[in-house]
Amino acid sequence: MSLAATAPTSGLSYQMKVRLLRYGLVTIALAVWELLSRGVDHPQVPPPSLIAAAFVSILQDPGLLKALGGTLLELAAAFALSVVIGGVLGYLIAMGPRVERIGMPILLLIYGIPQVTILPLFILYFGLGAGSKIAFGVSHGLFPIALGLAAGLKRAKPIYALWAHSLGARFKLRILRVQLPQAIPALCTGMRLAMSMTLLGVLLAELYVSSFGVGFYVRAFTNSSQGPKLFALIFALAFIAVALNGIVSRIEKLAGAVER
Repeated sequence: MSLAATAPTSGLSYQMKVRLLRYGLVTIALAVWELLSRGVDHPQVPPPSLIAAAFVSILQDPGLLKALGGTLLELAAAFALSVVIGGVLGYLIAMGPRVERIGMPILLLIYGIPQVTILPLFILYFGLGAGSKIAFGVSHGLFPIALGLAAGLKRAKPIYALWAHSLGARFKLRILRVQLPQAIPALCTGMRLAMSMTLLGVLLAELYVSSFGVGFYVRAFTNSSQGPKLFALIFALAFIAVALNGIVSRIEKLAGAVER
C-alpha cells in the first residue's frame, strides 16, 4: 500500500525535474544569446530582448494579424484537402498487391520531386491568389497521409475483414468499422507529418508569389532589414507549428485509446 501511494509522488517529482532542467537550459541559452548579441556593435542576430519587444509590436499590427488569419485559413483548407485526397490515394494503393505495385512507385516518384521547382506550375494554373497557396500546401501534405494510410491498411489483419464479410457486412461498413480502425495509428502519424508539410507549402508559396499572408511579411521584413520583427515572426510561426502538432498528437492519442 505504501509503495502504491508513493509512486505518483516520485513520478511527479521526476517530471518536475525534467521540466526545470528544460527551462533552465532554455534560460541559459537565451542569456548567452543576449550577452553575445549585446557585445557586438552591429549584430546580425538581434538579442532576445529586442525580439520580445518586436513580438509585442507585431501582435498589435492589425495588418499582420489579418495576414496571419488568412494564412491559417489557407492552411486549414489545404490540410482538409490533403486528408481527403491522401486518404483516397492511400486506400486505392492498399486495395491489393497489383494496385500497390503499379501505384506506389508512381506516388514515391512524384513525392521525390522537389516541390519548389514546380511552384511556377501552380502559379500558372491557380494564379497568384489563395488557390495557388492552398494547392501548393496540398502537394506537400497529401503524400504523408497517403503513405501512412496505405501502410496502416497493409498491416491490418485480413481475418477481421473476412469475418465481417462472412457476417454479411457491406463494403462501406467493413471499411469504417474493421479496416480503418486498424490503420488509425499509421494514419495519425501521417497526419502529424502532413500538418507540418502543409504549413511549409503554404508559407513557401506566400514567400515567393503572394502579396498577402505571413510569408509576404517575412519577405518584407527581410528586404527592409528588420531583424527583430523577422525573428519575432519566425518564433510566432514556430509556436503555431508546435501547437498544431500538439493538436494532431492529441487526436492520435485519443484515436489510440478508442482503438484499444
